[in-house]
Amino acid sequence: MSTAIALFGLARPTVSQQDSAGAHVPTAVPSERSVPSERALMLAARTRANCSEDVEALLGELVAFETYHREGAVNAELPAFREMARWIKNFSERSQLHFADHGSVLVVSLEGGPDRLGVIAHGDVQPADPEKWAKNPFSLDTVSEPGRLIGRGTEDDKGPLACALIAMRELRATGWPLARTVELIISLTEESDWAPFQQFLENNPPPPLNVAFDADYPVVIAEKGWCSVMVGMPLQAEHSPAASATPEPRLSHFTGGFFLSQVPEDAVARIDHATEQVRTALASAAAADSEVKFSFEQDGEQLIVRAHGTSAHSSLPEKGRNGITHLARVLGSWDWPDNTQALMVRFINERIGTGFYGELFGELAYSDEFMGPLTLSLGTLREESGDLVAGINVRRPEGRSTQEVEASLRDAVRSWSESHGMPGLKLEMSVSDPHRVHDAPHVPVLLSTFRHYTGITDAEPLSIGGGTHASMVPFGVNFGPAMPGELYTGHSEHEFITREQLQQNLEMYTSLIVDLSVR
Repeated sequence: MSTAIALFGLARPTVSQQDSAGAHVPTAVPSERSVPSERALMLAARTRANCSEDVEALLGELVAFETYHREGAVNAELPAFREMARWIKNFSERSQLHFADHGSVLVVSLEGGPDRLGVIAHGDVQPADPEKWAKNPFSLDTVSEPGRLIGRGTEDDKGPLACALIAMRELRATGWPLARTVELIISLTEESDWAPFQQFLENNPPPPLNVAFDADYPVVIAEKGWCSVMVGMPLQAEHSPAASATPEPRLSHFTGGFFLSQVPEDAVARIDHATEQVRTALASAAAADSEVKFSFEQDGEQLIVRAHGTSAHSSLPEKGRNGITHLARVLGSWDWPDNTQALMVRFINERIGTGFYGELFGELAYSDEFMGPLTLSLGTLREESGDLVAGINVRRPEGRSTQEVEASLRDAVRSWSESHGMPGLKLEMSVSDPHRVHDAPHVPVLLSTFRHYTGITDAEPLSIGGGTHASMVPFGVNFGPAMPGELYTGHSEHEFITREQLQQNLEMYTSLIVDLSVR
């Protein structure tokens, strides 16, 4: 169960296997030696051969729905979400699948035996900055980069959703008797608020066996806990220097980032009364940074400095180049007079730096043998309600209690604020627990499926830094869509899935659903 301190960030509640009403340990799963079965191989091959164009067209229709969260709104009530729900309902009815609309969760079912298999995906996406895309991010781009299907949600998570829908349609068309009813559970709030999914599960006991298509291959059995940490400094009122004094160079603005679960590409700073000496010092520091691009714009005595890095999912901060932290390092090359922005530069450089593992954040850093190290990403820097607020995303593995992690976060901020004479520093955070599945009976089946279709015979279960709805359901594990060693582009401003990967996912998902549901 997650522990939330205030509600500044995203608290992620969980449902344990034991607490899920009606949950039991499934017993009737095929032997890994019999996977993939002949029927699974046959239908999967036929589906890939006959439905590759269908699944790409379906993905294009799903991408066109601009299903991202708007502040202050309920996702399920927004027009784009309602339109997508109607579209999925129509698809289900045409495919002779059962459809149920639970508001923030949609369920598409293929009726079978009394046992149940949950297949989980989500239909909401992160926002996208149109200026950073070659074409409209909400229109599937199939031509800009041959072989790649570019658009918001192609990898996270509308590509997998399209594959699941087609796989269930094709299985329904066979008329084969099913030992399990297959329930495709589609969340509409996975990217913004997990409370509606929690409420859905409380009112609708989930299947006892679940597979999510929202992470990595081969099989994800563990996820780090999500932590949001908001550090706010009161914005100081600007003052006018005395008429007889020579104005001193002053850092008057510093912001960046788009949303908390993205490594930010961009950051911008403004220096008032900038001198040539200031510009030279900052330009020299920028030239020493080979990872991020910087630009300088002079307008009279005002200097604008912009940093442009590389966006990535915040659970993989090492895959991105953080515009905010790199710009802070450049700004730190000058000794600014104290104000909020200058103090924030010092905080970022002294407590975060350009690393990924919380090494500077007091005693926060630690690692787990299986789940790996804690990671830390500064995702946003914004002026909000009279404060300059740094939004930090931490992903924590097993190995320390929630109380220990909270204490480390609190102590690191408090010690810094005391050493800099900042008693007004604000801290708000939410900290959730890591998730790990033990003895899930279908993991060997998933591994055998993956090994067969990829030829990667030494594939084993793994842990990820990201958080998915798999952590909220009994025996919830993830199966794709991202291949090992390949760049994960979800949450980036260049999200894509290759045409080959979409088709391979369709084949593997079809095979898996057959082997876990057909008598």
